[in-house]
Amino acid sequence: MVGLNTHHATGTELSVDGQQYISDTDNFEIEDVGEVEADDLELDLRDPETFPLILTSLWMNTALCALDGTIVSTTMNEIASRYQKASLVTWVATAYMLSTCSVQPLYGKISDIVGRRKCLLFAEIVFTVGIALCGLSSSLEGLIVARAISGIGGSGLGAMCNIILSDMAPLSERSVYMGWGSVIWGCAQSIGGPLGGALLTWFGIRGLFVVQLPFCLWSIYLTTKHIFDSPGVAKGSWRDIDFKGSIFLMGAIASFIFSCTVRGPANNTSLLFNQAFTIALTIAFSAGFIYVEKNNTKQSILPMSVLKGSLGLVGFIFGLSSMLGYVGLYIVPLYLQLVWGSSITKSGGYVVYAVISTSAGSFVCGWFLRKFTDASRQSTLNNAGLMLVFTTLIGVLGCSLMLKFLIQIEPGIGENQGISASQRFWFITGFIIMGLTQGCQSVSVMLYNVAKVGKKGQAASTSVTFLSRSLGNVLGVSLALGIFTSSLKRELNEFLAGDNPELYFKLIENSASVRTFLIPTQQMLQILLIFKDALVKAFLPCILCNILSVITAWSLYSVVVRSRRQKR
Repeated sequence: MVGLNTHHATGTELSVDGQQYISDTDNFEIEDVGEVEADDLELDLRDPETFPLILTSLWMNTALCALDGTIVSTTMNEIASRYQKASLVTWVATAYMLSTCSVQPLYGKISDIVGRRKCLLFAEIVFTVGIALCGLSSSLEGLIVARAISGIGGSGLGAMCNIILSDMAPLSERSVYMGWGSVIWGCAQSIGGPLGGALLTWFGIRGLFVVQLPFCLWSIYLTTKHIFDSPGVAKGSWRDIDFKGSIFLMGAIASFIFSCTVRGPANNTSLLFNQAFTIALTIAFSAGFIYVEKNNTKQSILPMSVLKGSLGLVGFIFGLSSMLGYVGLYIVPLYLQLVWGSSITKSGGYVVYAVISTSAGSFVCGWFLRKFTDASRQSTLNNAGLMLVFTTLIGVLGCSLMLKFLIQIEPGIGENQGISASQRFWFITGFIIMGLTQGCQSVSVMLYNVAKVGKKGQAASTSVTFLSRSLGNVLGVSLALGIFTSSLKRELNEFLAGDNPELYFKLIENSASVRTFLIPTQQMLQILLIFKDALVKAFLPCILCNILSVITAWSLYSVVVRSRRQKR
């Protein structure tokens, strides 16, 4: 039986069939791990009898988290419509993002203190309770609160899966498990949209969530039965957790996410004040966190060393990659629906290319790194780092093809009713390249982190990596949406010149219904061109992300090359 636990005084203790392995985790400095690696990264703690069941539990959590996210995101508008509160629809997603990102970095260090099993069970139980409350909600406000609770648990499912797998599997085998985990995530995401639509049609809003409960309960059962902390060895307790630092960190992240996602109507004059206030809160909480950590006598909830050196570069690249991916997944379907007039189903079909290619990229990257990397830590660092650099550069090509498509395609109206085969080919190619890049980078980043910090630091480092991805997702969509809305307001105001304020506000407040308005064809063409221009500008953050990614990738390449020379 596999046991996982942490020891506040002597470190992380793992037991397999009665054998105990201990590694020091007290007050480690991650930047020192590269010089003297205390952990045996090739230690194999997989029990042939129980490991398949543990994998089932962990990967079921991964699938549930991905499935739940896409089920809700694709049905939000219909849910709000049924509750007759369309103005609150964005809060369904915002509540989940706020809670997810706020508690994301806490799981790693807390699991070092109180044990992996307790943290995983906490995440599973809270996620299940949140899903159950979503199914029981009779109002949109209740659903929003329930989604926030789900986010607290959901943020730990993916992180704890990677942390526990890194504890158990030898370094040379981890890339394969990470690759398969990403494949499962991608497959669950791809079926979430169609499944959500079907469940909503057949069973209503409650059906979206009730159907998930049996799988949630089964996962809890498997975790309870097959993942154990070694009895009598963990001296860490909840009193050892850095609660002050945790509160300030959660406040800083929540304020930042809120400042990115807050939106208002076209004539809302208090929006700038609200955003300025939340930005000020972000700065205040961040300053408080830094002050608390400098005077902290306990183990820091977020070791600052995970943000330095090559780890900082890797996290930054991963955040930029997440921004690129989410902007593409958000802007392209919106472009197809608004400018081209494609249905939600048809535009979603194009997104499937990205989802499938992401899964393929993860699997191929995992296989490649396992095939061409030996058991040494340095070999893993070199190959994972170079793979990350290479895929970052390839991602620039995919982004360029997508931008070319957005610029060239004209609005689908009147006689212009067809995309050429050549345009469709390059569009799909760009989407596939972006997906492959995302998949490869996900596996490379996770593997690089584990190889860099060792077992004693991988929990905190993994949590920070997941946080960088989540923040990249939120920031990417926020920037894109902000640029789109700002450009749309300005250009529509100039075009309508105050002659039709009612149409102006309708287009701003309900842009998704632009094609349902009774507007003369010639005027509609001009309006669609304005929408196209605004959406192309919304893609501009991708250009900045590409530039920063290339610069950061070059810095990482220099670190990898210098490290290889020093080891010779």
